[in-house]
Amino acid sequence: MENKLHESRHSAEHVLTQAMKNLGYKFHMAMGPATDDGFYFDFELLEGTISEDDFPKIEKEIEKIIKLDLPITEHEINADDARKLFKDNPYKQEWIDEIISNESPLTIYWIGTPDAKDSFVDLCKGPHVNSTKEIGVVKLLSIAGAYWRGSEKNKMLTRIYGTAFETKKELEEYLEKKEKQSANDHRILGKKLDLFAFSDLVGKGFVMYTPKGTIIKNELKNALVAMSKKYGVLEVNIPHLAKIDLYKISGHADKFSDELFRVTTHYDEEFVLKPVNCPHHTQIYASKPRSYRDLPIRYIESTQQHRDEKPGAIGGLNRTRSFEIDDGHTFCTPNQIKQEVINTIKIVEEFYTGLGMWGKHWVSLSFSDPNTPEKYIGEPKDWQKAEEMLQQISDELKLNAKVMIGEAALYGPKIDFMLKDVQGNDRQLATVQVDFAMPKRFELTYTDEGGVKKTPVMMHRAILGSYGRFIANLIESTGGAFPVWLSPVQVMVIAISEKSFDYAKKIESELNMEDIRVESDLSSETMGNKIRKAGEQKVPYMLIIGEKEAEAKTVSIRTRDGKQKNNVDLKTFTSMIKTNIMTKSLEVNI
Repeated sequence: MENKLHESRHSAEHVLTQAMKNLGYKFHMAMGPATDDGFYFDFELLEGTISEDDFPKIEKEIEKIIKLDLPITEHEINADDARKLFKDNPYKQEWIDEIISNESPLTIYWIGTPDAKDSFVDLCKGPHVNSTKEIGVVKLLSIAGAYWRGSEKNKMLTRIYGTAFETKKELEEYLEKKEKQSANDHRILGKKLDLFAFSDLVGKGFVMYTPKGTIIKNELKNALVAMSKKYGVLEVNIPHLAKIDLYKISGHADKFSDELFRVTTHYDEEFVLKPVNCPHHTQIYASKPRSYRDLPIRYIESTQQHRDEKPGAIGGLNRTRSFEIDDGHTFCTPNQIKQEVINTIKIVEEFYTGLGMWGKHWVSLSFSDPNTPEKYIGEPKDWQKAEEMLQQISDELKLNAKVMIGEAALYGPKIDFMLKDVQGNDRQLATVQVDFAMPKRFELTYTDEGGVKKTPVMMHRAILGSYGRFIANLIESTGGAFPVWLSPVQVMVIAISEKSFDYAKKIESELNMEDIRVESDLSSETMGNKIRKAGEQKVPYMLIIGEKEAEAKTVSIRTRDGKQKNNVDLKTFTSMIKTNIMTKSLEVNI
């Protein structure tokens, strides 16, 4: 974000607060930073109510303050004076305590001169523009709840989101883009297209895929398995439970204790719903002796993981309590690491290219933070070796990766492939991680050429990662208009009148026999309504069947983007769509 825009938005948040005070709202200020696309303000409302219906009058007051061209000035203040200035505000008192404990200077910013009637002050480290007139154009966007400092143990506050731009034209362009993004939100489209469901009775954060959503998930899974098997992977299958001891050895019971779903039997045995799959896979490897001739051994599996996420963090498909993940673990010698990482990246590139997503990503080298060694397991020398190796691979493959300190996994550094969702948030999808630590913890071995027992290296890999997160990104990036091979309904047969019903049913039957996903609309609605409904469901192909087509034994084809071709032989259409599906084309051609 440009510094000037950041300063304008930070200043806009202060002016929002001032405007609310001017209008008589009673509240405690909490916090309000600038963000990549705007700002937000958290506060505790003490009296009355506030909603988006209040935005017009608040915006009018903001505009008034901006036009006054009031100076915005920074002042250092001592702790005693700061406490007096914000004596009735518990949130500012907490900030003051924290700033003092960090031995940082206390600063306040005044809008207007301190002794003026129209002035406003807040505790802040800045930066800000020099006067309100420099802020530009402000728009309030939405209102929501937010826990103080992000913890559900704290009080729920009210949060107002807004944005600011230098010109009205820039703001209008942003709002137009925002409206389009909202229409493509996977939570809205997923319901409209009948892909998944949630139930309060089932519980928050537990997604259920409908028949249509399950088709998409299974097609992705089948494509991924077929692609991976070219590189010698083997499918495995594990249970959803394990003894707590498994996760004590792996380190998850200690590092992620709060995220574990624990299950105690009637016989006082303690189990855990698996939060990750790797410890189970180590035990498949450990089930018999291994030689260097067996390596590398590559396991893959798509299976559920379960984590007790914070209720406030759960949302849509991106953060759930139970989610299916495409997971894989390779056991190899140190000399085999490089080629195995490269092979995995080749699968990632092939898979994402086939969905039109390659090139829209960026790559993170997610490394450890030396200042927080308690977050990781394993030996520092192994971490250093693994990080140097991943950096070398990234350079050789020209991944243009960014080193992200502190983003490593518990057990090793990783290469993460990141894509932005419709809201502009980075979502990690594919990943490959190098792990020296876990094989040592589980005492895994193989016999080398000299008959000596050695410890293998373990590689963790996911090509699409969480199916939910991937499908959310796919829904939003395509607007629900999936490639033909992924579309839950590939063809909609639309009969114009009862006289063509029999022929429409015959076409549906023949396409079904060819393993093409097809439905018929034999309703009494008008042809225009039937076409509109199929278009809203993003069905790639519509076959329009009237008396003329029934007599000639042909079909009239219409695509979801409006292309049309009449009097086509059914066998010709069938051959065309099967080729489209087989090649996983991104186009819907006729």
